[in-house]
Amino acid sequence: MVPSVGYTRGATLSSLMAATVATAAAVAAAGCAADDVDVQQTAGGALVSDNGLSSVNGLSSVNGLSSVNGLSSVNGLSSVNGLSSVNGLMTSSAGRQTVTYLVRCALAAGDALVKQDQYGNSYTFSGALGVAPQWKYGACDAGCQQIVSACLMAHVNTTGRHISLWLDGPAPLGWGRDPAHPMQESAFFGNIFVSPPQAYFCNGFDWDRGPVSGRIGANQPGSPYSNPFGTNALCRNSCTTVGFYGEAYGACGGWKNVVTVFRDFDPNVPYTICNTATDLCLDVSGYSSAAGAQIVLDPPTGLANQQFFFERVNALSDSGEYRIRSASSGLYLDISGAVRSAGGGLIQWANDGGANQLWWMTQVLAGSYTLVNANSNMQLTAAAPANAQVVQIPGGDYSPTEMFKLTLAQ
Repeated sequence: MVPSVGYTRGATLSSLMAATVATAAAVAAAGCAADDVDVQQTAGGALVSDNGLSSVNGLSSVNGLSSVNGLSSVNGLSSVNGLSSVNGLMTSSAGRQTVTYLVRCALAAGDALVKQDQYGNSYTFSGALGVAPQWKYGACDAGCQQIVSACLMAHVNTTGRHISLWLDGPAPLGWGRDPAHPMQESAFFGNIFVSPPQAYFCNGFDWDRGPVSGRIGANQPGSPYSNPFGTNALCRNSCTTVGFYGEAYGACGGWKNVVTVFRDFDPNVPYTICNTATDLCLDVSGYSSAAGAQIVLDPPTGLANQQFFFERVNALSDSGEYRIRSASSGLYLDISGAVRSAGGGLIQWANDGGANQLWWMTQVLAGSYTLVNANSNMQLTAAAPANAQVVQIPGGDYSPTEMFKLTLAQ
């Protein structure tokens, strides 16, 4: 079994290859590097890299990717007729970004494609995932087009942000899970090479947990795909499952080349943490920047003292552990005095490496979490009035006052 591929992504379908890892960069007078992809081999053979594609250049609701872009699925990418130098994708920066992702999906790590633009400048595009290596020198048939399409769509982030992703799919991607990418966000399928393009997704089980800017579950202006099963329709209701634990999707609505995407929180964007029962949010009392300031419950304000960054400390399990940092003070959520008894109060404190600053984000029903302290094994509760300090209590009953919803703060 080939392990699944850990990957990051971000892009829109109008420039579907907007360099996920690094943008095109001039290297020397002899040529240009179109993509400096950071791909790492992990234990077991899985690939980990970074990505961010904001759109697929040349793709519209009327014309497919191969119709007007100097791109042919009949001829190999390395040939003159397979990817033209004088028209289409190679003639603009946005188009070359699309080529970056196209090659990154199609060719394997260690392989590359060198092409020229209309002025004779050479660009080197690096492979990474290898879902269609035959396309370098030969044709890309319907199955090839479908898996490349799914791979490209999986890398779309309409904001262009770089988000780490874990991809499951047919070989060579394979099936499996990675604790550092705990959320099953979505699955992608279709064929964007035909006209009109068939660009589809469905919602993964965790699509609304800890949403990420520009991804499924967040606002996606100009997103290139649609859910054919209905608004926010779950994949599990319309797709077959595959993998040892049934963690991924094998066929959706007749499409067999499906790519399932897993991710984590975006560590660079703050979230609000609000209770699902009371709608009160964690708040640094008085907008304080002092160590020891209480974390209280208050109605949502939209201010920075109610915004927090999630920093993964390790990947020992799907749930964490995480440090949670205030956007206003830069200090971390901390159980005061590292007490392990019920009633221990939540404060902010400088990072001291203590377990009382580590949190398990345990997923529960309705897209929410319990926040369990790694030191005390107790969870936070919102069973208190506004302006009261948040405290820890023994867990286990999953009361609504112990469940918190994370929302993007921007």
